[in-house]
Order: sequence, then C-alpha cells, then structure tokens
Amino acid sequence: MYVCEFEFVQDGEFILCFPFFPGRVDGTQGEDFDDAVEMSADWLKTIVLDYLMRGEEVPKPPLGNEPQRGGGIVTIAVEATLSDVPAITAVEAAGLLGVTTARITQLAKAGALDSWKVGRTRMVSMESIQLRLAEERKAGRPKKELATA
Repeated sequence: MYVCEFEFVQDGEFILCFPFFPGRVDGTQGEDFDDAVEMSADWLKTIVLDYLMRGEEVPKPPLGNEPQRGGGIVTIAVEATLSDVPAITAVEAAGLLGVTTARITQLAKAGALDSWKVGRTRMVSMESIQLRLAEERKAGRPKKELATA
C-alpha cells in the first residue's frame, strides 16, 4: 500500500490537488471532491508504477503535512504492483515491433520501452509498445551522427 497526502484547494470550478511527494511539483485536479480524490489516486498509482517499472524504490512521502495554499489535507492510499501494468513478454513485443528480442533489450536500456524483469522474463509495457508503433520511422538503419571536432 502506498500513501500520500494531497492539499486540495478550491480554484473556481475546480479542486486543485497538490501532492506532498518527494521530488514532484506537479499534481492533478478534479471537478468536485469525488473527482479530485479519484484523480489524486490515479496520479499516485501512476507515479508508483513508474518507480516500480524502473526498478527503483518508491519514496515514502511525509505525513502530517500542514496546508501551504489555504486548502485542506486529504490522505490518499493505493495498492499498486507491476501486475497492474498491461504488459507482454519481450518475445511477444519483438513480434509486434518486427525486431529481435536483443533489440527489445536495447530499446529498454535506452529508455525507449518501459520494461522490467519478472524472474528471468523481461516484460514490456503495452503503452510503450503502442507509442513505439505510433512513431513514424524511416526505412533502413538509423544514421549515426557525425562527430564534429
């Protein structure tokens, strides 16, 4: 379970949601309180899954925060595991992208695909595969940039 406090601030027709999460200055918003809670939970789960996919430890946000913008503090908790991320194996990803599994590993190490290992099996997020498929690529091998000295 992952817990984070948010400051909810009424701003016209919206509720702005500012997380107390280490290293993050972004947030979310909702049209009403229930929507703001749902959007904050989605925000937190997305951030947590991003850390998990990168194999990094998820920071523990501080609790017991005081409002900084004149709003109220709301505590949000979510469950998140890598099994929540729609993914396929590297072999399946290679087939979809028309490349080898070695190329999938290269793309993952370069940050072009989101991937992680479950035991000895490399998993690749469907979202990163779909983004890769949507890119317009030129035929042939990419040209190496010439170094100028």
